[in-house]
Amino acid sequence: MTPKSAKLTEDIDSVALRFTDLCGKIREIRIPVEMLNVVMEDGMSFDSSNLGFTDVSQSDMVAVPDPESMRIIEYENERIACFTCELYWPDGNLFQGCPRNLLKKTLNVMKEKGYSFRIKPEYEFHILDPETLEPVDDGRYIDGRSQSMFFLNIISQAVRKNKISVEKIHHEVGRGQYEIEPLPYDDPLKAADDFIFIKELVKKSAEELGLLATFMPKPIENEPGNGMHVHISVLKDGEFLFSPAELNEKAKGFIGGILRHAEALTAICCPTVNSYKRLVPGYEAPVYISWGGENRSVLVRIPAYGSEESEHGRVEFRAMDASGNFYLMLNSLITIGMDGLNKGLEPGEEIIEDLFELDLEEIQSRDIKVLPSTLGEALICLEKDELVRSSMGEAYPYYLKLKKREVDEYRKVVTDWEMYNYLEY
Repeated sequence: MTPKSAKLTEDIDSVALRFTDLCGKIREIRIPVEMLNVVMEDGMSFDSSNLGFTDVSQSDMVAVPDPESMRIIEYENERIACFTCELYWPDGNLFQGCPRNLLKKTLNVMKEKGYSFRIKPEYEFHILDPETLEPVDDGRYIDGRSQSMFFLNIISQAVRKNKISVEKIHHEVGRGQYEIEPLPYDDPLKAADDFIFIKELVKKSAEELGLLATFMPKPIENEPGNGMHVHISVLKDGEFLFSPAELNEKAKGFIGGILRHAEALTAICCPTVNSYKRLVPGYEAPVYISWGGENRSVLVRIPAYGSEESEHGRVEFRAMDASGNFYLMLNSLITIGMDGLNKGLEPGEEIIEDLFELDLEEIQSRDIKVLPSTLGEALICLEKDELVRSSMGEAYPYYLKLKKREVDEYRKVVTDWEMYNYLEY
């Protein structure tokens, strides 16, 4: 481990050491301010087996704060210096199963080849009544009614207070559903670090109003679910590779890589049982492995709007949701996209029609494949895909174990739907 340092102002009350587990949940160790320099040098130990990173035979691990990740968060009368951590083995070697370490390694390898990336995510979430779990409003897309605008104002104040740059916040299609889009287009590592704080700020803002904010993929039946779209541009030696005017060969290859490995990628980007309640036709979520221009029914599209980045060319991947680990998602997405770019993979024909309006026979006649319909199916695809597996490094076997356990646990649950439909048998 390389010794690091960070300076804090006197008004800081405590320090939070944070990292995400394989499932994307935030893990935190709180320390007094006077311990920061010691932890910067030696790290803070924890039991990694309790988080699913390893088994009990090799459970000792060390979290070391990344000083560049520091962000000051204010909660009521408390000011907290939050650091995102890198995970190490006790011998000082980086743990290559840490999602953040994996993404950082991939970006460094690409950087040595002259490549860099700019991404911008779009995060969807619901605000619910914590007692009834019903949406707090009946608003619809970019609704301007007073109740909707009140929540938008609260969230806007929170992100501004904590110095997070945002392009826009608006009501989404579903009741009680909102979307937040950060700015600027940024380095993938920073964007993933920021997501931890954006998610927390949204939840905290709702909590202070006595409400519940959730990024759960499908919290409300028969309503649109919460996705997480990601816009991505690729640069080589500082020059943008994609073209805004037409789909050039580099963009074709990048899209081709995504489409070729989409089924396995789904196990990482749609990583919960609930994710697949969202991935059904008719609710604006992509289920068909396809690409198109401005078409919102495809998996990968080429947006025709947006900030200055649209002038350089970008692609938008539409199948992610926020129930998983954003570092793992971006790491695998970049890996397979760049594999396709370097191999010149063809993405197939552009889809112009609304795929949700076509019947199954028409879909099959055009040889359009469908994403896995359950987490179990997605995990089988992951096991068969060598490139996506290898992109996960040491995390792969432990991730697979955690997710197979999740599938098995859900399989044993008797739902209200089953009781209603089958109790009289």
